[in-house]
Amino acid sequence: MLTLSPEEVSHKVIWLLEEADQLIHDNYDLAQDYAKRARRIQMRMRIKFPSQWKKRFCKHCKTFLYPGINCQVRLSSSNKVIAIKCSECKGYTRIPYYRRTEEYNEKHHR
Repeated sequence: MLTLSPEEVSHKVIWLLEEADQLIHDNYDLAQDYAKRARRIQMRMRIKFPSQWKKRFCKHCKTFLYPGINCQVRLSSSNKVIAIKCSECKGYTRIPYYRRTEEYNEKHHR
């Protein structure tokens, strides 16, 4: 049985996600399949996704999200959130965003 180190598995998962990201325009089903495989491997091996990829999955139906194709992304300046609406399950996710702390500290602590 072939066993891979966690680093090798992590590189494979990231490769699958990058391929899914590039294929989503040409072959939507294959891109979703790659993303599903990457997620299965990640869960089985208990490897953390980088945050940039973790936010690309719907929290409700686990679909790989691509803005403009299967999700809508909106910014709310009053609430300081990124709102993502999945077109597959109509699930809604809010991700808070803040100013960078360095900019804030420079302006307010002179």
